[in-house]
Amino acid sequence: MKKILGVLLVVMTGVMTIKAEMSPIYYEGFSNCYDEEDENYGYTGGNDNQWGGDIAKAVVIYQDAPEWTFTYCNAGYQCLKVGTSTKQGLAKTPLIACEGEAVLTFRVAPWEGDSIFYVSIQGGLTTDSCMFNLKQHQWKTVTIHITDITSGIRLTFSSTNKHRFFLDDVCVRPADPTVGAIRTPEGSMVDFGLVGANYAAMQRTLHVEGANLTGNITASLAEGEPALFQLSTATLPATGGELTITCLPGAASGDMHGCYLYLRGRDSNTNQQVEKRVTIKVEVLSLNLQGAGTQPDPYTCQDVILLAANEGTVWTETYYWVTGYVIGGVKRYQDMYDGISMTDTLSLVLAATPGETDATKYVTVQISGNARAALNVKDNPELVGQQIKVQGLLLNNNANPLYLGKPGVRDVRTDAQYERPAKGTTAVPFIMTNARSRKVLRDGQIYILRGEKVFTLQGVEVK
Repeated sequence: MKKILGVLLVVMTGVMTIKAEMSPIYYEGFSNCYDEEDENYGYTGGNDNQWGGDIAKAVVIYQDAPEWTFTYCNAGYQCLKVGTSTKQGLAKTPLIACEGEAVLTFRVAPWEGDSIFYVSIQGGLTTDSCMFNLKQHQWKTVTIHITDITSGIRLTFSSTNKHRFFLDDVCVRPADPTVGAIRTPEGSMVDFGLVGANYAAMQRTLHVEGANLTGNITASLAEGEPALFQLSTATLPATGGELTITCLPGAASGDMHGCYLYLRGRDSNTNQQVEKRVTIKVEVLSLNLQGAGTQPDPYTCQDVILLAANEGTVWTETYYWVTGYVIGGVKRYQDMYDGISMTDTLSLVLAATPGETDATKYVTVQISGNARAALNVKDNPELVGQQIKVQGLLLNNNANPLYLGKPGVRDVRTDAQYERPAKGTTAVPFIMTNARSRKVLRDGQIYILRGEKVFTLQGVEVK
């Protein structure tokens, strides 16, 4: 239903003041879901105080903001009805472009009887509840604060099976800069990554910003394993500061460990509590890893292969550094590894040694963006045989550690995600022995012809 968006009247100490709301980034009121000429067509239910029976049958759902995804949905009276008596429904918004922090508000009401309702947020984080108990014949207005938004959010509204509900006035606004808040600009996750069993003490620094707060910001660990982590201080100034978190050695073994860090303060205007929740985690494996996955101490190709054989790491959003020698690009057959290619521009093959010919010891690397221009072997043939570092994901979104059928590193795409020798640096040729061989020139590249087989200068067979 259409609402007046703009002016909020606030009465404080007997004096009426006017405060302008932040303009909406996105609004959906389903305001055109009605039919004045035929009241029985089906645009009934919800805003006309009808909650069950032969209502909300309209199949056509008029949207103020198009591109929603509907599953088992119909239109009510200037609102949306989700679900049927036998099917669980859901309504999903398009991607709502925004960054940083935002406030989501909407109204929701149950079909005849009480119900449980859920909203899930993709692309942002919240510490507010996303599950609600709905009361019979009542609209409920919900407000959810969303943080850590990078490129937009997508909202999904759903309920338990056979629980129908009405939805209206879905609105996303920027967070009010005058309201007290605690922010962590680098995100709401402190990840110590994947480490071997004999790890040393590790530290991470969390940057905390306070806005419009009074008093100090308190920091405390809860709901997990606080004995594993230690904070440098329990209080920060109202404006924020740096908080050092230490992962203590010997307290974790062979499992995923973590806990929540709670940052709390008070709004300087309302004195209401403000809270920010941060997740701290570390995954400890009893594997003999040679590196730590950091830029100064990267994983080796053997580490990546070992991790892939042990189901990799649970946390797909963690980017790890990997080092290896460039063997070439990937020759593909039906999107799988089928040998080495010197004309591939989409991927790399790395190994622990420059002359490795055992394909079971290869690691594949997905390259794109700026990294593709700098790392593909077609345009950078001098890279073959050189040692490089790349930073990427060890799993895809489906927790698969393989890329093109081999243990892989994904999403290497920016200048900050690789280290390579300077242009003009030439690798030491791999010398082939025990066979008569000769050099040949193909597609502007020098290869070694040995019998009926073709090899790179590093001794890798080219199929």
